[in-house]
Amino acid sequence: MTTIIGPTLPDPYFSTVESIWDELVDEFGIDRYTNPFPHFTLYALNDEVDIATVEAAVTEAVREYSSVSVHTDGLGIFPGNHVWLPVAKSPQLTALHSDVVRAVEDLGTAPVPFYEPHRWFPHVGLALGVDDERTRNIVAFLLDYDFEWSFTVDNVTITRTLDDKKEHEVVASVDL
Repeated sequence: MTTIIGPTLPDPYFSTVESIWDELVDEFGIDRYTNPFPHFTLYALNDEVDIATVEAAVTEAVREYSSVSVHTDGLGIFPGNHVWLPVAKSPQLTALHSDVVRAVEDLGTAPVPFYEPHRWFPHVGLALGVDDERTRNIVAFLLDYDFEWSFTVDNVTITRTLDDKKEHEVVASVDL
C-alpha cells in the first residue's frame, strides 16, 4: 500500500485536471491516473503505516500554516515517461514540504528518494509510464492548454491504496 501526503487542488483546477485525465484516456488509450484526486505530493510512504499516526504528525507539522499560494506553468517529463505539470517552489511551499517530511519520514519508507527536500520536484501528475510515441503525442496535445495557474491550497490530504485496489482513496485531510 502506498500512502500519499499532499494538498489537493481547489476548483476549477481540480476539475480541469480530472477532465484532462479523461481526455488522455479517450485520445490516447492510456490508463487513468491512479490517484483520482488531483494533487501534488509532499511525501509518500510505502509501508503499512498507521493512518492515525500519520494524520497526527501532519496536523502537528502544519499547525502554523494557513493557505499556501501555488503557481504552475509548463510541462515536464520524468524518466519512465511520466508527464507532469510543474509546481513552482516558493519559500512557503518549500517550508511546508520540509516540515511535513520531517514529521513523517520516520513513520515508514518512501517508495522513491525524490520526496527528500533536496530532490523534490513538486508537480501534478498527468500521465504515467506511457511509451515514447504516446508521450510525444500527449505533450503535443497538452501544449494547447494554458497551465499558467495561480491558486491557494488549504489542505494536506492523505490518500492510500486500499486492499487490492490500484486507485487511491482519501483516508484523512488536514486543514491549513
